[in-house]
Amino acid sequence: MIPPIDFPPWSSLVAFRAAAHRQSFKEAAMELRQTPSAISHQIKRLESWVGGALFDRRVRQVRLTPLGQKLAEGLDRGFGEVSSALGRARAGTETRMLRIAALPLFANGWLTHRLPAFEKRHPSLSIAIDTSASIADLLLGEADVAIRNLQTPTPGVWAKKLLDIRAVPLCVPDLAKQIQSAEDFAGQTLIGLTVGRRGWLDWFAAIGVPEPTDARMLLFDSMTNAIDAAAQSRGVLLALTPLVWDIPASKGLVVPQQYAPQEAGSYYVVCRKEDRTNAAIGGFVDWLCREMQRDLPRLRKVDSAARDRF
Repeated sequence: MIPPIDFPPWSSLVAFRAAAHRQSFKEAAMELRQTPSAISHQIKRLESWVGGALFDRRVRQVRLTPLGQKLAEGLDRGFGEVSSALGRARAGTETRMLRIAALPLFANGWLTHRLPAFEKRHPSLSIAIDTSASIADLLLGEADVAIRNLQTPTPGVWAKKLLDIRAVPLCVPDLAKQIQSAEDFAGQTLIGLTVGRRGWLDWFAAIGVPEPTDARMLLFDSMTNAIDAAAQSRGVLLALTPLVWDIPASKGLVVPQQYAPQEAGSYYVVCRKEDRTNAAIGGFVDWLCREMQRDLPRLRKVDSAARDRF
């Protein structure tokens, strides 16, 4: 009989590891598509389980304590061993199911209608695409390949940048006419996402104005649903360009007052380092990178034309 393992909640370990690598609860939240408060809560649970402080919390800054540093190093070794074991196990087998974790906008707007070309090259390979908001843990084998929105590559995995993305407000033309300045966002319904980046708060900070306190929020768990809401004149959407323009519902949307897009990270393709030489996984990663490189001129052209519509 296998003896029971005294183990803290798994989510708290994942949150701690991300925060330890980033030295930031905010950036860990972005990576895991959670809120900073959720990351903080999970780390407090882990600190309670461990019995000591893992981070020295300062104003807008966190640093690992000696105890936290020791735990982070141990977890890195442990996660690395798990990843290596999975990689060695898969190296001796033929991959028949390719599991892809992709953000909804990337999957629906760009990936899925290009996949037939890849499938034609790999007719015996089954493919499963997960577009949920949760982040699949590659090191634990929850997916083979992931497409993520990151500021910097996640430590411990192989990563390659695909596309820089920027945030810009979009709405129907009639609503855009009501927005003559940043102050006009007050009283509007602001459409955004329930997870990940702080969205509107970061965008208002980037253009140098405070977020309106009386704005109503309408939040969705995927960008495609949020785009549909904006197309139905339900508010102003903070969208991600250039891929937003590949969603049919965005065709009638415009940028009010031609606000300049603000940096919002980049799409990266990531996989376990051990899987980079796997025929199916490595083949998909190489194909994806080539396809995106070929499509970049079109995306830039479409983005420029779309932002000139209003």
